[in-house]
Amino acid sequence: MSVDDPKEEAAKRALAAATAGNVTGRPAESVRPRDVKLKDNGNASIAAMTEEDCVDGTKLIMDLFFKVRPQDFLAKDRLKAEQAERVYGGLVQGVVESEDRLLLAAKVGGKLVGVAEVSLPGGARFGAEKFEPKAPGDAPYVSDVAVAPNQRGRGIGKALLRACEAAVVAKGCGAMYLHTKVDNDGAQALFARGGYEEPADAKAALTQMQIAQRGTKGGPLASLGLVEVGHILLKKELRASDYN
Repeated sequence: MSVDDPKEEAAKRALAAATAGNVTGRPAESVRPRDVKLKDNGNASIAAMTEEDCVDGTKLIMDLFFKVRPQDFLAKDRLKAEQAERVYGGLVQGVVESEDRLLLAAKVGGKLVGVAEVSLPGGARFGAEKFEPKAPGDAPYVSDVAVAPNQRGRGIGKALLRACEAAVVAKGCGAMYLHTKVDNDGAQALFARGGYEEPADAKAALTQMQIAQRGTKGGPLASLGLVEVGHILLKKELRASDYN
């Protein structure tokens, strides 16, 4: 669809109006709160994360992602506390001060069950800048979509992702990128259902090392975390008319 298409331009204006027209202000102002019907007919609410959500957001992230190496087992409690403090501080900074990040929260029955983060064009990627193939720095980038294990399969991850897309479209962006690990089949399925694809130019530019990394998927060394399986870069073209 042409960027000059009258219907698409009208959809962009409508989406901007739905976010109170504040798309040049704080990033959170482009997030339109929404209630979502889930696959099992339950309901979830999606909105910009607030400072009050940061404690529960930290607990969710730590439960999902904190791991300790065998050699650090005796220091596990200290390391966990230090990591939790960094995560909490990062969330609060993102909610209160940051101009280049979007943080979203999903809640079921008032309880936080999912979070998502988008780095806006030119924003910091917090480690993802090391991933290959690289995502363009001038486009929004999904840094994370995380859902509590007992809430997965209900469509919450998809709803969070779609809310992220609507928010960046309201800011005038026409595409979004993300990475997923080669061996993360669940995430790949989620993103594929959401319309994300590996860009042809990124796939064609894979190095022999990156191709070899993909070949380790499912192997015993990869399952033990002893080799790096690499990442897949995915992209989705966004149209404002899909989010009204």
